Amino acid sequence: MRLTDRAVVFLDFDGVLHPVGVPAVDEEFRLIDNPGLFVWRPILERLLAPYPTVGIIVSSDWRRLFDDATLIGLLGPLAARFVGVVECYGSSRSEEILAEVKRRGLKRWLALDDHPSVNAAQARDPRFVACEPTTGVSSVDVQRTLSARLAILSVDGLDLLRVQR
Repeated sequence: MRLTDRAVVFLDFDGVLHPVGVPAVDEEFRLIDNPGLFVWRPILERLLAPYPTVGIIVSSDWRRLFDDATLIGLLGPLAARFVGVVECYGSSRSEEILAEVKRRGLKRWLALDDHPSVNAAQARDPRFVACEPTTGVSSVDVQRTLSARLAILSVDGLDLLRVQR
């Protein structure tokens, strides 16, 4: 399956898979062993389980600190879903994601992020799923929203999401 035909989730880490502010790196930007990191990853694993072909593109700022191999390792059981990182840079996370969507020619995608620009973008585009930085994907509301949008995405993607608004 070509990536342009595949459904993908743009994934942030801080504020999505663990609370913002959980220590992750030391003073030399080396990853530290912290059990508080990625505590909500099993929730995302469960939500994505019914959709084995959905890929993950890392949109997190972690993509600037670590290479693909490290990011893949951090995804743990989600590692097989890794299809790359956002390579575009813009003035906001939502702009970076939209530029990456265009660059890759993606038609079926969602973005899961706590960035304020994603929260604003969610108001006009349901493919953006905003999280609160302290609860991330552990929020029942986020889980419901993501589950519903994944179900729609797996059926017919973009057009159905736009109709739902």
